[in-house]
Amino acid sequence: MMGILFQDKKVGLALLCDNAPYTLAMTLASYDRAGLLEYFDEACIVFPENATKVRETALSYGLSAEASPADGGFIGTLHTAVNSLDTDYILLAEDDCMIWEHLRGETLEKQLKRALELLTSGQADMVRLRHAWRGSTRYKAAYTYSYFYPVEQLATMWVHAEGLSEAPDWVKSLRRFFHPFRSKRSIGRCVYVEQNPHLRFPKYITKIDEGYIIDSEVFQWTNQPTLISRSRLKQILTGLAQAPGTIGKLPQDFETAVNNPRWRDAHMNIGVIRGIFT
Repeated sequence: MMGILFQDKKVGLALLCDNAPYTLAMTLASYDRAGLLEYFDEACIVFPENATKVRETALSYGLSAEASPADGGFIGTLHTAVNSLDTDYILLAEDDCMIWEHLRGETLEKQLKRALELLTSGQADMVRLRHAWRGSTRYKAAYTYSYFYPVEQLATMWVHAEGLSEAPDWVKSLRRFFHPFRSKRSIGRCVYVEQNPHLRFPKYITKIDEGYIIDSEVFQWTNQPTLISRSRLKQILTGLAQAPGTIGKLPQDFETAVNNPRWRDAHMNIGVIRGIFT
């Protein structure tokens, strides 16, 4: 079967939901206005097994809805998503990730196709699709970088989506000295705020058209909207299942578990392009 977006590759959307039907309805309405769902071969809402209102909201948009076991936590939700979609690639997003209002038609399609091209060509192992230069995100991606490093030149796309550290350079130098591992892991975030991150950190960052490829050694996993191959996601889940100890049930527990030395030593290529989500 031919994929809708890209040759013979099928792409699915997995929207990971909390028990928040109103938030889901707002998000799906933004997808409907932008025509996002038309670009996927399959789409699935993964919701907590007792969240009947969430299920009703999903079905009202003609989407399939799969219940995730209440005791499975975030990892259980991801397992449900992987097993529910029979596609080559999966776009993972959470139920509060709306589409930027100005994205329509060719612009939206261009971003999705570019992300897929990076994956199918082998340039990237996963591609992030949050519009972090403009996003009103609570994750402070750029602030964390600026906490350790002075910003040499603000990116032209930067519109002060979040505050930056105003500490003097000598303080940031001390922070890097006393926190070498934390500061190194924050390097990848510079792509959101530096005009030429590939020139500042050429060992870890490569420039591509309208974006960058970043080494996972300096760029952590995040549960933000990400396009990833289904096989790669299954590989990550299998690796965690084989790891010693137990992982908590919350999304941030999953992030902490993934961001281990194995992740950094894998030197996976993470693509960042302009993106489509708030």
